This record gives sequence, C-alpha cells and structure tokens, in this order.
Amino acid sequence: MREAMTDRVADWRLLGLGFWQAWQIVAMCTDIVAPTSGKLFDQGNALLILLVLMTAAYLAVVVASRRYAPFAGRDSSYVLAAALMAAGTLAMPVALHFLEGIVGIGVFVMAAASASLGNALLLIMWGELWSALATGRVGRHLYASYTFAFVLFFLIYFMPQPVAVMATTLLPIISTAVLYACRHEPRREPSVVPLDVHTIPVARLLVCLFIISVIWGLTQGIVGTFAEGDEFHMAKSLLLAGGGIGAITLSMAVTSSPSEALTLYKPVIPAMVAGIVLLLLQPAVYPFLGSGLIIMGVYCLDMLLMLVSTDIAFRGRIPVALSFGVAILTTRAGTLVGSVVADGFLFAPFWTAQLRTDICLVAVLLLAIIGMLFFTMADVQRLYVTPRAQRTDESLEQKCAAVAAMGHLTNRESEVLVLLARGRSVPYICDELSIAQGTVKHHVSNIYRKLGVYDRQGLLDAIEQGGVGRSALA
Repeated sequence: MREAMTDRVADWRLLGLGFWQAWQIVAMCTDIVAPTSGKLFDQGNALLILLVLMTAAYLAVVVASRRYAPFAGRDSSYVLAAALMAAGTLAMPVALHFLEGIVGIGVFVMAAASASLGNALLLIMWGELWSALATGRVGRHLYASYTFAFVLFFLIYFMPQPVAVMATTLLPIISTAVLYACRHEPRREPSVVPLDVHTIPVARLLVCLFIISVIWGLTQGIVGTFAEGDEFHMAKSLLLAGGGIGAITLSMAVTSSPSEALTLYKPVIPAMVAGIVLLLLQPAVYPFLGSGLIIMGVYCLDMLLMLVSTDIAFRGRIPVALSFGVAILTTRAGTLVGSVVADGFLFAPFWTAQLRTDICLVAVLLLAIIGMLFFTMADVQRLYVTPRAQRTDESLEQKCAAVAAMGHLTNRESEVLVLLARGRSVPYICDELSIAQGTVKHHVSNIYRKLGVYDRQGLLDAIEQGGVGRSALA
C-alpha cells in the first residue's frame, strides 16, 4: 500500500511540466503576455519578436550545456530559471501597455529575452529529469502533463487581464518548484542495450523536424485569414487540440502500448495533414477544426521529441541538454522561419486566396512525403533497436536470466521479468504470484530502472539483445 501511494505521489509530481507548457500556450497563442494591442507594436510583431528571442535562448542554452550541463544538478539553475521567466512574464505586458518609445521597446525586448532564457533553461532541466526516469509510464506522464496544461490555460484564459498576467507569472515558479521536488525520483541505471549514436540518421531527422516546424509556423501565420472576425478562433482551436490530447491520454491509461514513442508519433503527420485539408475544404465554416488538428499534431511532436531525444541521450551517454536542446532548437528555428515567411506573404501585394491554397497544398505534399519516406514509424522504431548477433538456441527463460544477472535483479524481480517478457499484464502477474498490484508496479519500476529502459518495448529489446554480447553495466 505504501509503495502504491508513493507511485501516485510521483505521478502527480510529474505533472509539473504542465505548468511550463501552460505558460508556453498562454505566451504564444494569446495576447495576455505579449498583447498585440499595445502601444509599441503593430499586430503580431510582439509575438514574432518573442519567437526570435526564444530561438536565440535555446541556442544559448545548448552552447552553455557544453560547460554547465547537467543544469538540473545545480540549485542555482532552478532559481535562475524561475526568476528569469517570472520577471520577464510580468514585465512584457507592462512595457507594451504603459511605456512608450525607445524606452518601452527596450524594456520589452529585455523582458522577452529574460522570459525566453528562463523558458529554455527550465524545459531543458525537465528533459534532464525525463531522460533518467525509472517509471514505465513516461509517455503517459507527458500526455497527462500536456492535458493538464490545457486545463490551466483555459482557467487563465477566462480571467481578467491583470489577474491572468499574475497567474501566468506564477506558472514557471510552480513548475520549477515541482521540478526541484522531483530530484529524488527513482532513476534508471545505464541500459543493458547501449545505443551507438552513430547509427542514428541525425541529419535526416533534424531536416524533417525543421521542415515540419516551418510548415507549422507558416500555417499558424496564415490561419487567421481563414477565420477573420472570429475572436474566439484560437480558443476553440486549442479546446479541440486539448480534447484530442486528452482522449489519447485516456486511451493510454486504459490500454498499454509496447512502445510509447510510437504512440506519440502516430498522430503527428495525420493530424497536421487532416488539419490543413480541413482548412481548404471548409475555409469559412469551421476553420478551428483544421487549426486544432494542426496544433494537436505539433504538440504530439513536441512530446515525442522530449521522450525520444532525452532517452537517446541517456542510452548514448551524451548530455541531455545537447541532444534534447538541439532537437528543440531545430523546431523553434523552423517555426521562426515559417512565421517570418507567413508574415511576409500576408503583407505582400501579391497575396491572394489562391496563393494561400497553393501554400497549403504544398505543405500537405511535403508532410505526406516526410511521413512516407523520411520520418516513418520504422525510423522511430529503429531508434530503440541496436543490432546484435542473436543466438537462436537460447530459450526465453535463459535470455531473461542473462538480463536479470546483468541488471542485478532480485529473485522476485526475475520472476516478474519472465512474465513481462511473455506479455503478461500487471493484473495477471498479481494473480500468478499472489502479490498486491502496488507491489507488482514497484517491481516493474525497479526492473525498468535497473535495466535502463522506460517502456515495454525497451524491455523486450533488452531481453532479446542484452542477453548476448557485452553488458552496458560492465
């Protein structure tokens, strides 16, 4: 019972990422933090400047990671991230509403730079935690965190402007405090299936991420032309996106998936393609349907990046801030490029509805090509398989025994390992071994931690491949 209670407390703490994501949604999808109706900038320019500074902030954190990573190991990093984000969040709307001229612009830029740097640092630290978690429910925690973020967002969205600003200012402080409380979460040991990072087509995957992000920035820049006059368009789009992510969260809680990475990847391309097609088919009826699907697809991509890039860093023995930071920097740079291009199109004399249609069709074509040829389900799966010479004369029990010895599993954990390898569920294991469900979950968590994996697919790979060759623990 005590172990089950501990698991539930840990689960709630891991929702702390949702406070960071709620800040991101408020800052980039509303005018609460960066009002477009202030005195200093024309429509949209404040958000574009914020996006430029965010991209620069991730670059700065990636560069700094070579000397200071892991950031989560330093108490000063928590204070710095919370202070920079909170101060910048509070100062941006103040500068836009109450200051004028060069002074106002200077204060806004400094505030935006402060919030952006804190934002990048805080997310990288969450990635450092995520990379080493011993739980087998990492992907579900990510989805639950993002679903929680949408709940927080709508609570803030309907607040009066001054109250909403103060609430948004508190989000990074709470997220940092929760992250600090997670420092002693169970951490996994080095994987028994070490990853050779040289086998990963990094350049190809980064190019695909960049192109997808350019399409995201481009479509978000021009989507307003589909919904002119609808002041609640973005709110309705986010409600649809949040509902979709919430539905996936519920399905992941009810049914277990061998590979959470594949579950995260599945909606990305289909949701974005369907969203753009819906915008073209029904441009004046329900544009929020298309926009919401696009947002859902991109947020699923963000979660996939956090899950995969941090796990690759852990198994490849490279700094999380470098692996995860480069992936996020690539997406932020792509979003910036797409947003700048969209801004240029909208104010160009040759902008027409036909050009808008052509851009959307090209975007659909590029997404389809990427999903079919360059960034497929098979590519995601290969990130978790390290080719090794297999011995076909070994039984499943022998392979499990070899892996159990490598991971120094207890006798009871070895028994649970064999049942997991046979595809048995937690309730089945409870009945088979006559132990409580909380105890089984505790054993499963310990197995994941000791073998250095985070989901069922990784465990199966460890059994099939880790039982032969040299152990990563040696």
